[in-house]
Amino acid sequence: MERFFTVRSVDLFEKLAFSTWQRIFYAKKYKIPQGEETITDLNLLEIAMAKCSEVQVIKTDKYKEKTQGTDWEWWIGNNRIGYLRYAVQAKKIHQDFLNYKTLKHKVGSEQQIDILERYARNNRAIPLYCFYNYSEYTRPILSRYWHCNSPLESEQLGCTITPLRNVQEALQERGRKKFDFLHKLHDTKPWRCLVYCPSLLQVYKSGTSINTSWGFGNVEVYPRLPRELSEAIDFSLNTDERTVESGLFEVQFDNFSNDFYSEIYPKRILVANYLGENI
Repeated sequence: MERFFTVRSVDLFEKLAFSTWQRIFYAKKYKIPQGEETITDLNLLEIAMAKCSEVQVIKTDKYKEKTQGTDWEWWIGNNRIGYLRYAVQAKKIHQDFLNYKTLKHKVGSEQQIDILERYARNNRAIPLYCFYNYSEYTRPILSRYWHCNSPLESEQLGCTITPLRNVQEALQERGRKKFDFLHKLHDTKPWRCLVYCPSLLQVYKSGTSINTSWGFGNVEVYPRLPRELSEAIDFSLNTDERTVESGLFEVQFDNFSNDFYSEIYPKRILVANYLGENI
């Protein structure tokens, strides 16, 4: 059977951000539209092809966008320090205007952001937005939006994350749904920081983001993964089935514990290893 390659979670997150940055650039150049769902699906494909034991994606069978309004749920951590749980909505930049036109998207009669906030609150998750980006700004300009202690890598802005409250602030005033406004905020960071930044360790240890550069709300540190997720991942790492070993697989949620989900389930669940305590 095929084996997982030795790839760290941060390496895979960096690769996906780089690919996203490049893909949006070439999509504009060759006039081939790439929506949020397309980019997410291509990132899922790259995760499957990477065969990285530190990043697993579970596709669920009970997703209802109308009541949930999230693209992803992420569990990031490890058995030593516990896990942070994120409810995530993805948005792609509009290259001509460098803004996010669909931030005010409605699902039925309700704002998508309100659905995301409610889901995060009911399921004790940290609500985040994930932005898929490309910009022709020069490096000196991009440095204004770089809130990572590591040296600037422009392509790592291909996938960034920000707390939901920043998007709420952006929606309060006309003209703020822009790359410039949202990325000047210091708690908007490259998404690799979620698996790599050592400053995040304080959030795991204290269960709060107060006095850190992480503007998270609704912080809870889970000592373990839900049993069903843990068992599914253990199975994936020890099975001969190629469809599971790819790092992308489906799981049935009929008997999933109500301790972790309130009536509805996410469309996709990503489980990734946090490396920050080893830096």
